Amino acid sequence: MPVITVDKKDFCHLLARDISMNEIEERLPMLGLAWEGTEGDEFSIEISPNRPDMLSVEGLARVFSSFMNIQTGLKKYKAEKSEYMIKVHSSTRQVRPFIVCAVVTGMTFNDDSIKSLMQIQEKLHITHARKRRKAAIGVHDLDKIKFPLFYTVKDPSFKFIPLEETKEMTLDNILKHTPKGKDYGWILKGKEKYPMLMDADEKVMAMPPIINSIHTMIDENTKNLFIDVTGTDEKTINEILNIVVTSLADRKGRIHLIRIKYPERTIETPNLENEIMNLNPTYVNSLLGLNLANHEMIKCLQKMGFDADETGKGDLQVVIPCYRTDIMHPMDLVEDIAIAFGYENFEPEIPNVSTIGEEDPIESFSTKLRTLLVGYGLQEVVTFILTNKNNSYKKMKMEEKDVIETTNPKTEEYSILRTWMLPSLMEVLWRNKHRVYPQNIFEVGDVLKFDPRTDSGTSNIKKLCIVLCYSKANFSKMKSIVESILNNFGVKGYKIEEASLPFFIKGRAGRVVIGGKTLGGFGEIHPEVLNSWELGMPVASCELDVNLLFKSINEK
Repeated sequence: MPVITVDKKDFCHLLARDISMNEIEERLPMLGLAWEGTEGDEFSIEISPNRPDMLSVEGLARVFSSFMNIQTGLKKYKAEKSEYMIKVHSSTRQVRPFIVCAVVTGMTFNDDSIKSLMQIQEKLHITHARKRRKAAIGVHDLDKIKFPLFYTVKDPSFKFIPLEETKEMTLDNILKHTPKGKDYGWILKGKEKYPMLMDADEKVMAMPPIINSIHTMIDENTKNLFIDVTGTDEKTINEILNIVVTSLADRKGRIHLIRIKYPERTIETPNLENEIMNLNPTYVNSLLGLNLANHEMIKCLQKMGFDADETGKGDLQVVIPCYRTDIMHPMDLVEDIAIAFGYENFEPEIPNVSTIGEEDPIESFSTKLRTLLVGYGLQEVVTFILTNKNNSYKKMKMEEKDVIETTNPKTEEYSILRTWMLPSLMEVLWRNKHRVYPQNIFEVGDVLKFDPRTDSGTSNIKKLCIVLCYSKANFSKMKSIVESILNNFGVKGYKIEEASLPFFIKGRAGRVVIGGKTLGGFGEIHPEVLNSWELGMPVASCELDVNLLFKSINEK
């Protein structure tokens, strides 16, 4: 989890109150943060991944101020109208399709504010922006820019002077020879053209998501900022922009809207509108085991930076700040009420239930299976059960079938529940394609299938998936692993038959049959699938039904 370093004097300045280091150390962890220690007049704190708004000193001070009853309730931010505009070229759709921007004026920079700005960029890039793949932040000196701006693409031979360089470099050379290019060039690998942000005089401002130009570099004389966030997920880049601009506004900056003109639509950013969510007080008390009155809940919510009022129908109407990206369900509000109430104030009770716990037999078997696979020299991974149609079907050359979709997905990246595991492990290989080979990994985890007999309409199936990725990965090596697993668990009477699946090479795939039922399949991944995942190494894989394997062993 990310750790930020905070100057106590600057922190207290933002609080508008002097608080001792001992009190900070005692109270900050009550927000669900981990104290990492002090060094001189600075302290370090580990931030929970679900609270990116606290990755800046300003955001942390804002939350702590409310929690300590210094300034409670919703902090309001306003973006002023302006004539600033940026035009987005249609060619960016195939490279990095989305951009949001803002202008913040009236800033007074010193060492503390510059450090904070650099720190929030770094921490957001690592966490919420997924190492710049999903989003990347650019900060520029507004007074060096001429509007309107243009977000477009350029050929690899295009030149400009990047930050920390003195001579023009081609875009290809920037990716190959600059530190930022080496760190993040993999994001643009395989692209024929690269994204570029330019001003009205055709001066380069940035090459997202890699590096800014020296032309718009900020310094100690900078008073006005232009901020851009580019990325592949529009929701994420809007969230990140809101976090950055509200942090700057806490330093007395004034936020200005920018009109962004796409080929098919025009929007204005940042969108600082607050969300509204209804909360049932009975739901809160039943979950927390408390008997809080409505006005007590409202007070707790205000202590966590929300506004709330009674609706007249028994519910509470809660106003959620624009920077709180973690509030997705009433349960999240219940958690904040518990924090405000104080976990130390809950009275522990022994539940009126008598049970004897034991490990589920299938989980015990899965543990033995994992131990065996580690003995084969494979590395275990754990992936999300949520995925998307592009990964599960399009990249795997599969037709969409029996898709289990989420009702209201917050992001397109996690919009369905997986019905098989291989795409999840292919994504792990894709994310690590710049790492050393071989990459031989496995996962024992759950997938879902439609089941009308259950209340949810689905049931969980435990699967094993293995992928081998190195120069000699092939059908024979995967077949030997599958047979070794079956033989080690004493499985008899199984058959291996030829199989035909679109994501395997024809004639290089098989399936395992036990008692007339298919246990799973294995084979060599088709080159077209490897290309769709941008993998340059052969891959062999297998996927087996752990429930069926366990059942067949028990029957014997």
